[in-house]
Amino acid sequence: MDLEPTSAEEFARASASIGPERNGQRMQEALVGLFQDWLPSRKACRKAIDRGDIFCNGQLASTALRVEVGDRVEYRPEPTSAPDPGPRVPRHLRVVRPDKADFALVWKPAGIPTSGPGLRHLAAILAHQAEQGQLDERTALAPLLRDGMPAPHPVHRLDRATSGWVCVALTLRAAGALGRTFAQRLVEKRYLALAQGRLEDGVSEEPLDGKASHSAWHVLGHGPLPVHGTATLLEVRPTTGRTHQIRRHLAAAGHPLVGEDVYAAPGLNPKTAPRYTGHGLFLCAIGLSIPEGDHGPAAEVTANVPRKYKRIRWAADALAQNGFT
Repeated sequence: MDLEPTSAEEFARASASIGPERNGQRMQEALVGLFQDWLPSRKACRKAIDRGDIFCNGQLASTALRVEVGDRVEYRPEPTSAPDPGPRVPRHLRVVRPDKADFALVWKPAGIPTSGPGLRHLAAILAHQAEQGQLDERTALAPLLRDGMPAPHPVHRLDRATSGWVCVALTLRAAGALGRTFAQRLVEKRYLALAQGRLEDGVSEEPLDGKASHSAWHVLGHGPLPVHGTATLLEVRPTTGRTHQIRRHLAAAGHPLVGEDVYAAPGLNPKTAPRYTGHGLFLCAIGLSIPEGDHGPAAEVTANVPRKYKRIRWAADALAQNGFT
């Protein structure tokens, strides 16, 4: 696949050549997987064709068009006005933009998903801010050289209930390169978690959804906690990024996260298991480190510990002893 940037005012074209494995397929089938970072599903591919974003050999493509080996398929998304996500969403997001980079690191508050349907999610908020936000917001989210990316694009996800850093691409080129960097497990992710019960340093390599998964955790401290009796403060470093990976691995180990309402220890029902309520899920993506690569310079961010952890006296002491602020 190639990207062909032209100028700051003109969109680039993400393009790819049809190989033997797609010869004779209809466009709606051949497109699946061709631009995986931006059109990740059959539905997304069909919508792109219906919008008129797909061209074959320079001509507008239809779903029924049959492709042949060597055909040049182009993805030309056009910018659209980003709607206001409404008053009930965070308005001032923390954005860290490395110098001369076409990506940013954005702090996602707990309670909103990274992306999805509707407008109450991080991607929609960023799209609106990039277009209609304050000057500093627009500047922080403006690509160095605009291409086919219509809006800032999160290249990985955090759960709705999890707060923390999300890497956001600002161009198609950066999105593709960052996607490969995450897939190659070159990104270092650090989470702060509070688990039910007492556990020691450990690792889980239990496959999730039929895929290899790896989470390693280091104990920062133990102490009392209402409802559960004892809890363990952990720093968790996952090297893969499966859905709800840390939550599922710790629950399977018999130590669900404090505030967990979806997963329970083996043999228990999460709907009826005792739960420490009122403070949400104790999971935070507190650190993210991106290596230098085709996407641009290296970047590393660390956040201050959320207040709810510090309100637990023994946890606050353990955090201070381990250098967390």
